[in-house]
Amino acid sequence: MSHQDHGHTDHHEHINGDLTIARFTAVVLLNLGITLAEIVGGMISRSLLLISDAFHNLTDALAVLTSYVALRISEIGPNKRSTFGYKRANVVVAFVNSSVLLVLIAFIIRESFERLLNPQRINTGVVLVIGCIGLLGNVLSLALLHRGSRENMNVRSAFLHMLSDTISSVSVILGAIFIDRFKVYWLDSILTLLVASFVVRESFGLVLKSLNILTQRVPKGFDIEKLAQILSEHPMVENVHHVHLWALDDKNVHFEAHVNLKADVRLSETMEIQRELESILEKRGVTHVTLQFEYNGCPGCGLVKYDEHAPRKTGHDHDSRVSSSNVQGGNGK
Repeated sequence: MSHQDHGHTDHHEHINGDLTIARFTAVVLLNLGITLAEIVGGMISRSLLLISDAFHNLTDALAVLTSYVALRISEIGPNKRSTFGYKRANVVVAFVNSSVLLVLIAFIIRESFERLLNPQRINTGVVLVIGCIGLLGNVLSLALLHRGSRENMNVRSAFLHMLSDTISSVSVILGAIFIDRFKVYWLDSILTLLVASFVVRESFGLVLKSLNILTQRVPKGFDIEKLAQILSEHPMVENVHHVHLWALDDKNVHFEAHVNLKADVRLSETMEIQRELESILEKRGVTHVTLQFEYNGCPGCGLVKYDEHAPRKTGHDHDSRVSSSNVQGGNGK
C-alpha cells in the first residue's frame, strides 16, 4: 500500500469517525433521558419492571459511553511507546460490552421465567406511556448506530446493547397492553425469551470474534499454508517460513514472514520482489506486510515454528539474510 493511499484511508476513517461520534453522543443523551423517565414512571406506577428496565438502560448508556471513548482513543496515531496506535481499544471495549450484555441477558431471561410463573399487577396506563417513550428512544438509537455497526465491532457491541433495550421496551408495552385488556400475563415473558435468544447469539459471536483478535489468532477466511504456497510460486522464492498472520482490529490484517530466495541477489534487487509479494497479499485482504528476505537462511524452520533438532546447513545460517523490508513500518515481532 502506498503512503498516498494510506493517507487517503486515514482521512476517510477520520471522517466516518466524526460522524459516528456524533451519533454516539445522541444515543447516550437519549438513553439517559429514557432512564430518568423510567425511574420516575416506575415510582409513580409502582412498577418494578420499569425501574429494573431503567437501570438496564443506564447500564447500556454507560456501555455506549465507553464505546464512544474507545472510538476516540482508537483515532490516536502510532507513537514511540505504542507503535501500532490504539486501534485495539475498539476490540477491547467490544469484548467487554458483549460479555456484560450476555450477563444482563441472563438476568433478563431469569426474570422472564419468574414473571411467567408470578405475574405482577401494575398501573398499566403509566407503564404503557413510559414504555412507548422508551421504545421510541431505543428505536432511534438503533437507527443512529445501525450503519456504523456494519463497519466497527465496537459500534456493533453498542448496537446490541440498544437492541436489548428495545426488547425490554417491547416487553414492557406488550405486557401493559395484554395485562390491561386480556389478562394474558405470560406473553411478555415468551416474547422476551424469543428475542433474547437472538441477542445471545449475536453477542456470543461478537465475544468470540473479539477474543480471536485479542489472542492474535489467524483471522477467519485466511489460510497461512495457502498464502505461503502462493508466495512460493514466485520465480525468485525458494520457500516462505516463520509466518505470522493476525488482525490488529476488525479491519486491519497483518502478515509477516521470512522469505528464502533462490539466488544471493543484491539488496536493491529485492525491492521489486517485495512489491510483487505485497501485491499478491494485498489482493487477498492483507493490509500490512513485513517481509524478511534471506538466502539459505533459517535451516529447519517450518511454516510457523522453528525445529531446533533439524540439521543445520553449512556455509550459510540465519544471519545470511540479504534484506529486511516492510510496508508501513513493520512490527518487529
